[in-house]
Amino acid sequence: MKKSERLWSKAYTYLRKRIQSLQAGENRLESEEELAQRLSISRATVREATQVLAREGYLTRWHGKGIFAHPSVDNLRHRMDLTTDFLRLLDTGEGTVHCQTLRSGFGPCNPAMRKRFPRTCESVYEQEWLYQVDDIPMIFCKVAIPADLLQNTPELPTPGQSLAAWVAYYCGRDFAYYATHLGCQSDPGANWALHIPPETVVQNWQEVLYDLTDTPVAFCDVFFHPEHVDLSMVLRP
Repeated sequence: MKKSERLWSKAYTYLRKRIQSLQAGENRLESEEELAQRLSISRATVREATQVLAREGYLTRWHGKGIFAHPSVDNLRHRMDLTTDFLRLLDTGEGTVHCQTLRSGFGPCNPAMRKRFPRTCESVYEQEWLYQVDDIPMIFCKVAIPADLLQNTPELPTPGQSLAAWVAYYCGRDFAYYATHLGCQSDPGANWALHIPPETVVQNWQEVLYDLTDTPVAFCDVFFHPEHVDLSMVLRP
């Protein structure tokens, strides 16, 4: 690790701990200059760390008023605004996160994909993934790739491999963004995998993955366990 990276990490780690120790109403931090002197690092390094923490929702930098910490944000679990990688989303320190493949193979495009995917595709390669924390089912995901976009037949994901990395590898694409639609529904396969009653309605997250050329490459149909996954976001007014 370079010296500049070590100093940035020092500032970021210190500020995260400071934020956690503060209380509402007593949450104003020292100035960047004071923080730089306390940590014996440059003001520019402190500013970089505070800018990252502000983007993550832990701080607000208000011109003329100062830097304000938000310790309540640290209590939020499963933050959708910080990551789209479900392995990281579930990694809250409460157990070992892992992903199991339940089913895979070629087949017809399913109705959910036909509704959301911007182009017509008849044959797709689909895998069903179950994300767990220890033995607790958390997220069920069906990922489908149009057969004509595959460069070779996909294999099962390696341990710790993210969904996006797995799709990118077998399609040979660099991803630019996800178009995500949020809703609620019951799904027989999802309810079975999550060990919940067949007709239970759960939070549903449908994504279309786009590459750098703005071409739709894959479709993900995601279902979250209604009791085990507490989705949250930090939004700015």
